[in-house]
Amino acid sequence: MYENISLIKEVKENLSRDKAEEVAAEYLHKVALSHIGLLRVSQCTAREIFYTMFIRALMSKKNSILIVLPYSLIKNLTKIDTLIKNIEILNDKKKNILLIDTVTNENRYKGYSCHIIK
Repeated sequence: MYENISLIKEVKENLSRDKAEEVAAEYLHKVALSHIGLLRVSQCTAREIFYTMFIRALMSKKNSILIVLPYSLIKNLTKIDTLIKNIEILNDKKKNILLIDTVTNENRYKGYSCHIIK
């Protein structure tokens, strides 16, 4: 996963592989996922893959990150509080993070007069 995350820094910022993987390791450590650094995608859980994708997005120069349907990415996500807390921990550059989950909101507000646009 180090390689997956660090690729952005290597290509876009010409950072050496070792230095870029060091940065990736620091981010994984922040959310207690250091143990997945040397694993391949097929060896990781959906939660671990989500964090890898999120950290990789943080490595980009874009100011906003859009997460659409987090429950579809992490099917056994029972408490979104932990996910949001970890997103805040990782978001040290203070990017705009948008979570869009129309499915949950549609079920929660079914029958009310507010509209959900898909």
